[in-house]
Amino acid sequence: MLNVDEPGAEEINEPVPLEFARALLVQARAYGRDIDALLETARFPFNPLLPPERPVFVSIEQYSRLCMALFQELGDESGGAISGIHTPIGTTRLLLYSVLRCGNLQAAMERAIEFNACCRERQGEVRLNDLVIDRRSKLATLRYYSTPDLKNPPPQEGTLCGLSMWVRLCGWLIGQYIDIVSATCAGPPPRPTHAIRHFFHCPVAFDCDCDSVTFSARHLELELLRSEQDLESFLRVAPYHVVIKPITSDASITTRIRALLGSDLRGALPSFEALTSLLNMSARTLRRRLEKEGTSYQRIKDNARRDAAISLLSRDRMTVSDVAEQVGFSDPSAFHRSFKKWTGQSPGAYG
Repeated sequence: MLNVDEPGAEEINEPVPLEFARALLVQARAYGRDIDALLETARFPFNPLLPPERPVFVSIEQYSRLCMALFQELGDESGGAISGIHTPIGTTRLLLYSVLRCGNLQAAMERAIEFNACCRERQGEVRLNDLVIDRRSKLATLRYYSTPDLKNPPPQEGTLCGLSMWVRLCGWLIGQYIDIVSATCAGPPPRPTHAIRHFFHCPVAFDCDCDSVTFSARHLELELLRSEQDLESFLRVAPYHVVIKPITSDASITTRIRALLGSDLRGALPSFEALTSLLNMSARTLRRRLEKEGTSYQRIKDNARRDAAISLLSRDRMTVSDVAEQVGFSDPSAFHRSFKKWTGQSPGAYG
């Protein structure tokens, strides 16, 4: 069994961006909760909503405790983010316990869908959750349907982000990052778009008939690698890993390749042949490993450039041309086309 402390050990001292803690308190305030009492319950050392006197550090443990305190205060493990759904405290823990002994991820996801149908508390809406596998394209789509009040349609971005969090939990179960390649939202584009941008670095279509996330079906074939002991350790910091930074396993070939590529993407990246030498494996073995993880070397390179570009575009004084150069494009128009293909939006939309 994999131990949750192993893949996450190098991440445990990373600071959590302050805006994530602020977002929790904004949600609490929207529900009329006492902010000071919530901070005291979470043993949080300061109020993130007040201007800091000096640079502050929010640890993974502090952020996770604040999440848990909000869930307890609202009596809802979705933090009130999913319209029409109430998730009682302890639901996620029991759901994960119910799937740990499944033979592979597909069986686990199907059992989770059955669990949701039986155990989630709904508020007058008919809902349907299903998993569709397209054998020809080798893609799987997790769908979530709802029947909203057409006179007062609820926001759907919380539901869509919830699907992304569930996919991250599934990635933890198999010890691999699951890359969402496209998504649909059963509602209009939200304003602001920060939450959608955070969870989805892929094209997202709006005003669709359901919320859905699509990913490689090869992940569904993989066995679950986690034990009950792993689960108890993971749950202590689960909010950080499902909301901010998913856990990746050092055993994943995708993780190893991303580490080899590094953060400097300005020059030519290693060829596939050079990569086989760096990894000390044959081309056939590498292709088989990549296919098993539902990806390819080209996709890993594209995702590395995409993620770096999104990060750079949020910085002040960085033009699109500057960002293009930083991620290895000599022609800004070629970068524009590639970025639009990767994310469904132009680079300017992230500026």
